Amino acid sequence: MKNQITTAIFLIFTLISCNKKQEKNVMSLTELRNEKVYKNLDNLPNNLDLVYRLDLSESNLKEIPKIVFKLTNLQELNVSQNNLNNLESLENLKNLQILNIGMNDFKTFPKQVCDLKKLKILDIYWTDFKTFPNSFFENNIIEELDMTSMYEFDFVSNLSKINQLKKLKRLNLGCNQIPNLTLKFSELKNLEELGFIRQEKINAKELFNNLSKCKNLKRIHLSVNNIETLPSDISFLNSLEELNLYQNKITELPNEIIKMKNLKEITLIDNRIDTNKIKKIEMKMPKVKFIY
Repeated sequence: MKNQITTAIFLIFTLISCNKKQEKNVMSLTELRNEKVYKNLDNLPNNLDLVYRLDLSESNLKEIPKIVFKLTNLQELNVSQNNLNNLESLENLKNLQILNIGMNDFKTFPKQVCDLKKLKILDIYWTDFKTFPNSFFENNIIEELDMTSMYEFDFVSNLSKINQLKKLKRLNLGCNQIPNLTLKFSELKNLEELGFIRQEKINAKELFNNLSKCKNLKRIHLSVNNIETLPSDISFLNSLEELNLYQNKITELPNEIIKMKNLKEITLIDNRIDTNKIKKIEMKMPKVKFIY
């Protein structure tokens, strides 16, 4: 009996040690970006456990090569700009944190993505699928989502669910014509950056009023939106640090912008700005970098 108890304790200790070892393999995103990026499968090291980042973009792939699924420590995979229409077996890459599948031939959202429980950054730009499955919104650790140029996508229905991604920090909706942003702004508590460029029609007053509900918003990209006037409500974005208004139709800034104590940079290149008026505000905000 004593031997059985000893054996059981040993097995439990071994399992705990293995789990801890597995956890150590998952790096922080900062650590991961310091690792080597392999761009050619022929140049992989003999020890495949040393491969953490793999870039197979623009490789004319119709399917993911089988050797990729042997990279058990792989944490970043870029297969953008290929001819993929499915991601069969992708769920086997259990440590994947960063995935770029943009500019491929997907007609429906690859269900395997929903099984990646450690996924934090997802790029799906220039894809043709129309909606997310409900299971996608159950992944509460996604921090960055790039949905640029998704012309077939049902934004009205799906954006109203984005708030379920509780850790979302960065959202890019650029180049999509979305007249009604159905985001639940007040529930995007961790959102720090929003990209919303190249809209044919935009209601700046309504937009900034809604964005003021995102209490941690630090960066906004609103380039090429034909914005003529910034509303005074912009001053309610208390956490804002960077505002990019490249190529709009702005002539002057509202005086209320002076109240924005955390603002560090504002880009006004290719606007119809009245230089004299901008300089007056610039003098009142010496800690802010004005680019025009």
